[in-house]
Amino acid sequence: MTQSVQADAAGRAGFATGGDLLRRMAVWIALALTLAAMVAIRPSLAAPEQWPILLRQAAPLGLLAIGQTVLLIGRGFDLSVGGVVGFVNVLAASSLAQDYGVAGIIVLCLLFGLVVGLANGVMVAIGRISPLVATLGTGFILTGAMLIFTGGAPSGQIPDGIRILSRGWFLGMPYAVYIWLIAALVVGIALKQTWFGRHLYAMGSSPDASIYSGIRVSALQIGSYVLSSVCAVIGGLLLAGFVGIGTLGVGQDLVLNSLAAAVIGGTLLRGGVGGISGTVGGVILLTALSALLTGAGAGAAGSLATQGLVLLGAAILFREARRV
Repeated sequence: MTQSVQADAAGRAGFATGGDLLRRMAVWIALALTLAAMVAIRPSLAAPEQWPILLRQAAPLGLLAIGQTVLLIGRGFDLSVGGVVGFVNVLAASSLAQDYGVAGIIVLCLLFGLVVGLANGVMVAIGRISPLVATLGTGFILTGAMLIFTGGAPSGQIPDGIRILSRGWFLGMPYAVYIWLIAALVVGIALKQTWFGRHLYAMGSSPDASIYSGIRVSALQIGSYVLSSVCAVIGGLLLAGFVGIGTLGVGQDLVLNSLAAAVIGGTLLRGGVGGISGTVGGVILLTALSALLTGAGAGAAGSLATQGLVLLGAAILFREARRV
């Protein structure tokens, strides 16, 4: 029975039919159209030298979206990642960074993410609390803790070692891009080639059947939430390096955008379908759209409205995909 559940999940994850292949390519088609619009409206935005910068801007969102993709495949999601990103920012800018050094503060932030992810996973998997309630509550707790930790007025500078991760370059590409794409590659391989991925797709396809077939659903859910929080920590460190100082509210817009990028890339909210490659495309598409609309003078309102239309279009497209 285990093999049949996993085989069904693998088939669904792969979008096997020709129509499904077209839907899986939809995000890349949309990205190509966006690139064409860039060339037509503001050619400088599409210049080759601009793409490493664009990908660097996309890196924090990309890392959060990787974690959200894993959770969505398993029928979960995480609304606390904005609080994780914000707390990482103030931790990196605090006096602890001077006390423990760059390596020490990075380890501390990763341990913090591990604890948050573990708490979310235990609440959802063992406490049977809705992911919405559990992760939203955690997000509020982290926001309150951040205010207490900073006294409502964060200060301090991000250490140079963390800034280098965000702003340094190697072989014509920012370090942040390497970090993001390597993380995407590792998680993508894990989803497609390991027992973790097979079990996760099976759980997302049919939670009850997964339990009956012997899959350790609770452990899988906890592991997924830990992965999401760790990705949020790494994304938060990169964002902190961009910002350069401690600040409140940083990263809150990444919560919904990370979910949007995963959905635009073909990962379904109902679980069992999706993958990292589509999410990477969704992240790049959202970042490119934002750059295009900003360059065209549409402003934040126009950018949000357009991203919302793209998300709705993706939701309609992939809703139809489940009926094939």
